[in-house]
Amino acid sequence: MSESSQDQQGVDYSALSPRYSPSSVSPYWISDQSNEQEYYYDSKRRRKTENPDRISALPDSLILQILSFLRMKEVIRTGILSKRWHLLWTSAHTLVFRYSGQSNHGVTQFVTFIDDTLLQCQPSKLNKFSVDFHYNTRFVRHVNKWMVFVKNKSVEVLDLYLRTRGLDQLYSLPQVMYSNACLRELSLCNCNLVPKEEINWPLLRVLDIRYAKLKRDVVRKICSGCPVLESLKFSMCRGVGDFDIDSKSVKKLVISGYWEKEREDSDDDDDDGDDDAELVIYAWNITSLEIRGCFHKKILTLRNVQSLVDAKLDFYRKTDDYVGDESDYDTDGNMLKDLLVSLQHVEKLSIGTWCLQVLTLLELRNSSCPRMRCKYLTLNTHMTKWELPGISILLQSCPQVEILNIITDPYFPEYHFGLSFKHSNNFSGENYWISRPCWVLHLKTLRIEGIWIDENYYFEHIFSFLQVVLKNAMVLVKIIIDGFEDGTYNSLMHYRRVTEKLLSFPRSSRDAVILFSG
Repeated sequence: MSESSQDQQGVDYSALSPRYSPSSVSPYWISDQSNEQEYYYDSKRRRKTENPDRISALPDSLILQILSFLRMKEVIRTGILSKRWHLLWTSAHTLVFRYSGQSNHGVTQFVTFIDDTLLQCQPSKLNKFSVDFHYNTRFVRHVNKWMVFVKNKSVEVLDLYLRTRGLDQLYSLPQVMYSNACLRELSLCNCNLVPKEEINWPLLRVLDIRYAKLKRDVVRKICSGCPVLESLKFSMCRGVGDFDIDSKSVKKLVISGYWEKEREDSDDDDDDGDDDAELVIYAWNITSLEIRGCFHKKILTLRNVQSLVDAKLDFYRKTDDYVGDESDYDTDGNMLKDLLVSLQHVEKLSIGTWCLQVLTLLELRNSSCPRMRCKYLTLNTHMTKWELPGISILLQSCPQVEILNIITDPYFPEYHFGLSFKHSNNFSGENYWISRPCWVLHLKTLRIEGIWIDENYYFEHIFSFLQVVLKNAMVLVKIIIDGFEDGTYNSLMHYRRVTEKLLSFPRSSRDAVILFSG
């Protein structure tokens, strides 16, 4: 068997086809799902003195429940474990197909394997159908057949993850799928929605769309055709000038990045054609909003967000081509100020590192930050010196905060301040907090989590922050420090270092305790 006919886990899909009889070949390869390793098993060498097979004694319904957690290649392989199981997999109510190989020949066999498996599927109704593989337009006929199968089998959860290499390879969901009374969860990747009529998904509660070109009309049809939709996520989509979510049922909205237009798509009529344009998010009845990822040059704006309770801003715009033009920095600062003004009323607020660095611009230019009413605040930051002024101005604008979470593992790039700005605003971050105004009057819980204890560069910045908290927080109840690995020599040394440092700080609250968590 050649390597080209296998995926990275050594699976020959032609041998796994349902037309293949497991009882006719020995030895067999069995995959352990927990660590994806291969184990050798020879049924002809089993000893007669073996203990009774308790698994085979289980009822079919329980065995099928166990099989629902496996990928189809593992499910079919279970036929070698017991004669009674030989065709039991054909009654499985969950079909999960994953291809991790790279060769085109292997993908073709994988697609054929799915076709053959679906022909053997017996249940009239399926709970879940999931496919993940390297898609090419030459497979469109096969995927269309799978979608007919999904419709006929009344699938409730559909996950179609098609990995492609260009916009010209995107798959268009067939018209048969736009009216489906069984779907409850739908996840699509590299799939365009092009309904000719209205969408009718009356039971759909969760919708996740990744890497797609959308139109305003499609977003409208989603909102009107999904009366019980609760969670809506758009990841790296493009072609929409605004996200107008006027659904009465949708409570959670996630906008994760914006798909930047490629040069070869500059004449694409389906695109909005302007990566510098404003991207407006209307969230009429949304209670939880998350904006994250890269938006390139898009200017984000919020409208009709009165229902919001929980908001997260953990995104960034591309600033690496800024050349010192004040208008570039003003655009970022004004955009973020406007976003915070729209979120003044939220109870829970989360801010990422890029936004904190934009707030640094406002602080060092003596600009104001809108007053926030949030009581639960989360900062995703390493607390480097170029983030400290931004954190300071935000904390002063959130005087009612009772619970503060600091997560020290941000992954977005540093804001492009420019050399002239850094030279004119150079300062040391180690003792920054000592001279800051008190902002912790209502703080009860502080939690710091991440790898900051192992990073000497961030250690002193965070400890000067902790010193100020302990000194000024009069109603503080607890500080939770998360990130220790119990039992290792390094963790014990870090634990000792942190403990000695914290014990040396004066504290205003007698009730305050410091807890360490692994």
